[in-house]
Amino acid sequence: MTNDRQATVQGQHSVGLNSILKLKLANSIFAAVFLITGIVLEMLLPEQKQTAQLIVAVAALAVSLPVFINGLKGLFTREPCFMTEQLVSLAILAAMSEGEFAVATIIPIIMVFGHLLEEKSIMGIEEAIESMRRLHSRQARLMADGRETLVEPGELKPDDLIVCYPGETIAADGVISEGETMINQAPITGESVPVEAFAGVGVFAGTINLSGKICIKVTKAASDTLFNKILHLLKEAEASKAPIVKIIEKYLGLYFPFVIMVAALTLFLTGDISRAVAILVISCPCALILASPSAMIAALVSAARHGIMIKNTAFLELLAEVDSVIFDKTGTVTLGKLEVEKVVALPGSDNQEMLKYAAMCASGSIHPVSAALIAYAHANGIKFPIPTVQKELHGRGVLAEIDGKKFYLGKPAWIAEEAGIAAPPDLVGENGISVWVASEKAFFGEVIFSDRPRPEMRQAIDQLRSLGVKNVILLTGDRSQIGNAIGKALGVDETICECLPQDKLNYVNSRKAAGERVMFVGDGINDALALKASDVGIAMARGGADIAIQNSDITLNTDNLLNLARMFTLSEKTRGIINQNILIGTGFSLMMMVLASIGLISPVIGAIAHNLGPVFVVLNSARMLKEN
Repeated sequence: MTNDRQATVQGQHSVGLNSILKLKLANSIFAAVFLITGIVLEMLLPEQKQTAQLIVAVAALAVSLPVFINGLKGLFTREPCFMTEQLVSLAILAAMSEGEFAVATIIPIIMVFGHLLEEKSIMGIEEAIESMRRLHSRQARLMADGRETLVEPGELKPDDLIVCYPGETIAADGVISEGETMINQAPITGESVPVEAFAGVGVFAGTINLSGKICIKVTKAASDTLFNKILHLLKEAEASKAPIVKIIEKYLGLYFPFVIMVAALTLFLTGDISRAVAILVISCPCALILASPSAMIAALVSAARHGIMIKNTAFLELLAEVDSVIFDKTGTVTLGKLEVEKVVALPGSDNQEMLKYAAMCASGSIHPVSAALIAYAHANGIKFPIPTVQKELHGRGVLAEIDGKKFYLGKPAWIAEEAGIAAPPDLVGENGISVWVASEKAFFGEVIFSDRPRPEMRQAIDQLRSLGVKNVILLTGDRSQIGNAIGKALGVDETICECLPQDKLNYVNSRKAAGERVMFVGDGINDALALKASDVGIAMARGGADIAIQNSDITLNTDNLLNLARMFTLSEKTRGIINQNILIGTGFSLMMMVLASIGLISPVIGAIAHNLGPVFVVLNSARMLKEN
């Protein structure tokens, strides 16, 4: 395998033949013309044999020079990708020493065309990556002074207003300010079902507007969009080395002297230099060098298609070793959105009336409890007046006044103190978060809220256990009665409540100290330390804090936690594909070396056969792209 092939595998160029390979291809065509000219000249004019041989020698030197240069580079850089050039260089020099200039010309020509075949076979992987890049809109409709202007997405700034029509790709991250539609978020989240979007809903660059015209207020510059972050992470992951790659490279360090020894021994025992040349050509370790990178890149692309962004291939390999998974609660295993669970009116009070006053108090507050109350009131057709006076006290409640009458929403002790009335007994159930509603004369009753677990959470945990995870733990800052109830409902092995960020960090470190491979899944600022300390940190990108995403190793662009099992499965399959690739590369090389040593394969045939191994490896890795 040549250095240009290594560049392809690491994703360092755009789809299409890279410039180095193009140059080698042109050089090979030039050498082939000279080779044919020399052979024809010797056949037609035997008296011009010396001239003909000189022409063939020029062809050999021309096509071999890039190989020699890369072989010399390998002596100083010790990069495995130059090992092929070193072995081929020895084969060419051996052929030249015997005056076999035609063989010395044909071998590098065949190698170049073999690399061309490899390049074409890996295009499936490269094209998959490039297709993600092409999803980004090339133009945006900027709305200014009542007029639409086509601009590059890179020109957009926060607070700009853009318009997007049905069928168009959204050009920037932002919030819908006008209109409603259905959006295909599959390019970002991997979710195939379109989502409803309307005023106030956030949208992402790279997603597709399906049904209605919408106006979007830009919230992020082009470089900071989720889509561009995904591409950046994918590029970084492509260039990273998994632990198994380092093992293969160490193995290759022993492989080179082994091949030299076998070739030298064959030459010593048989006296046939063509056999030694054939061994050197056939043993080029292209397939082994490609074994891990091709599989890893295919796995990264497959994961990205499902909204899973893996920052480094090392974490893809580590997933297969995880035996303990630790979850944050709020926003991770739960929806992170409070909902009214139950309304409990005191005797003599009416539920509808109580909710009317509760919604009135909540109407001017941005607290999650207030938002849940307003949504519940609207859903139940409850109309409520807008208060003339409203006062919110953080951590206590809201005071609202209308027509000179005061109403309260909040903690019962605070209400009792403010209104001068007796506090009622707490009616809240063990799962709930509650607020009380009262007038200046009496309490009306209690509204109980809950943050429900994600509907797929129990199934996700069952899948993890079936894949070999031994321990599932829930960590939360909530009080025990709430956290334990969620943990019991999900069937986790252990629930630890009232955790501060440092407590989560200490717990992760204690598990690691016990010899466990730990994966932490979280989304908040308070999860950042635990995410960083874990062997594999998973952040929920949608609604997650930036610091949590930055300190994670893998980000989920979808809220569907069934993707956790998908990651484990992908990790196992990737490891299996790599092992298959190593077996293909090693087995094929050894078999061909044996055939060459007993004289059944010539150097030219060996050069042709050598290229089959890398092609098989790449095609085997490309199967990962077909994973659902």
